Amino acid sequence: MAIEAGAKNGIFEVDDLTRKYMREHSTKEWKEFSADADAQYVQVIDIDLATVPHTVAFPHLPENARTPENWGDVKIDQVVIGSCTNGRLSDLQHAAEILKGKHVKKGIRALVFPATQRIYLEALKDGTLSTLVEAGCVISAPTCGPCLGGHMGILAKGERCVSTTNRNFLGRMGHVESEVYLASPEVAAASAITGKITAPEEVQVEK
Repeated sequence: MAIEAGAKNGIFEVDDLTRKYMREHSTKEWKEFSADADAQYVQVIDIDLATVPHTVAFPHLPENARTPENWGDVKIDQVVIGSCTNGRLSDLQHAAEILKGKHVKKGIRALVFPATQRIYLEALKDGTLSTLVEAGCVISAPTCGPCLGGHMGILAKGERCVSTTNRNFLGRMGHVESEVYLASPEVAAASAITGKITAPEEVQVEK
């Protein structure tokens, strides 16, 4: 996604989380690449992600990002949670936490795509999928699906979708006059409840 954000390329240093993932998912040896010790940078920008507000990418570019004060009242027809992007077990669990005890608004389609069969099974075993189904979501097999206009959730003319996928180019999920809004699983789940782009705090009850 670095390219869509305006960079010529994007290189991420290997961290302990990546190493853990590789040990759990690969039997092959891997090689780590890192910047030269004496590398010089034109600019260094430190971002504390804990301070970044909910962000939604409006049509028709991932870089067209807006925070809540600039969302406005955007009514939607569909929500997509998962696929290859944001389809991790933790993503599905976060969405389920917001939807638990609530229901997808009438007239809204809410589709969930676990990223892999393994994640599908884990979400099935821990009750995450049950919570999502009880809230009115439809669970699909792991696949690209509507992200690229493949199947199950292709947008019609004039329809709007909040999606946790990674691209929202013109016509990406269906008709060229449809709109895709990229968001986190939490924002997507909250939006499914209200039928419009919504921050999760708006639907969560304080304990």
